Amino acid sequence: MELGMNYDNTFDQTRLNQLASQHLGNSELVGRVLFFASPDDNRLDLATWQFESDEDHEAITGSDFKFEMMELLDILLAYRAQHDQANASQGVINLNGPRLSIEWLPKHEVEAMRHNSN
Repeated sequence: MELGMNYDNTFDQTRLNQLASQHLGNSELVGRVLFFASPDDNRLDLATWQFESDEDHEAITGSDFKFEMMELLDILLAYRAQHDQANASQGVINLNGPRLSIEWLPKHEVEAMRHNSN
């Protein structure tokens, strides 16, 4: 494999940190974003936003953060699939105040989270 073609296991978190620093500096949001890719092209197909409070949900709706998160998810899904990583088509972004983290999980686990919201 050529240098530069290897999977960068810091790619996801680095980009999430950048997004968080741009939008979540003093945030107290607590929640998660469940996401799924289209099986045809591994592009973002569905994202379910779940928060602990209606106020948090309202704060995100229509925000630049939400729009940019959706774009970033599309990039992360494509990158992971391009490098044949496990669970490349679904996962969860955890929001905890100004911090974001990602977990790439089997589809059945993300589906279970989707049907059993906070």
